[in-house]
Amino acid sequence: MKKLILSLVAMTMFLSCSKDDDNNGLADSPTASATYDSKNYGVYKGVFVGSTGTVMINMKNNGTTLSATLVIDGKSYVFTSDDTVTEGTNTEITFNRNDDYFDFSVDADGSNPTVSNIHISGHPEAAISVGKEESDVQVYCYTGTFIEDGVLGGTWNIIIYGNKVTGAVLPTDGQVLPFIEGTISNNVITGSLPDTATISGTISGNTINGTWVSDTGNGTWTVTRKL
Repeated sequence: MKKLILSLVAMTMFLSCSKDDDNNGLADSPTASATYDSKNYGVYKGVFVGSTGTVMINMKNNGTTLSATLVIDGKSYVFTSDDTVTEGTNTEITFNRNDDYFDFSVDADGSNPTVSNIHISGHPEAAISVGKEESDVQVYCYTGTFIEDGVLGGTWNIIIYGNKVTGAVLPTDGQVLPFIEGTISNNVITGSLPDTATISGTISGNTINGTWVSDTGNGTWTVTRKL
């Protein structure tokens, strides 16, 4: 009996570890507080282009912390703000780190989160797309690339939350493109880069593979979940 119990414990630990390894340590549930689901406070997650990476903004999700963490090319940078924020009001603040900075704005109810006026050293074409995480709606962040005419076309990063898909694309030539707009149903993405291209994709585990079509060409895109 003792050997059987030890075997069962070992198997449970193995399965638990296997599950964690399969998800590469990524969170499988939201970190946002339910208290702020319909307010400006809470957690905002997104993606960065101008190189590539992810963004997480903590707008006093625990009642006190006001910070933003950017992971760019695998390196983490923490930004802070000295601005005053008030729960349940329209918010406009600036996050700083040394000589780098960006502005963040969001409506009183947590809608329309926007990052603008971005100055990140070495990344002149930077853009950030973010979404608000809620206690029952996790934000999933993916980074990757797209192919055009059989060669690397640039960076292609997206976020998914609920049935909504958005994200940022930066071609290698630095062309500024609109943010992705799309929806997801049964692991299938449909959407567009407004006035530029239509897109589609299919989720498989932590990877999404898709295609894009424009008036001047077409290609593929692939992204992997990072946050």
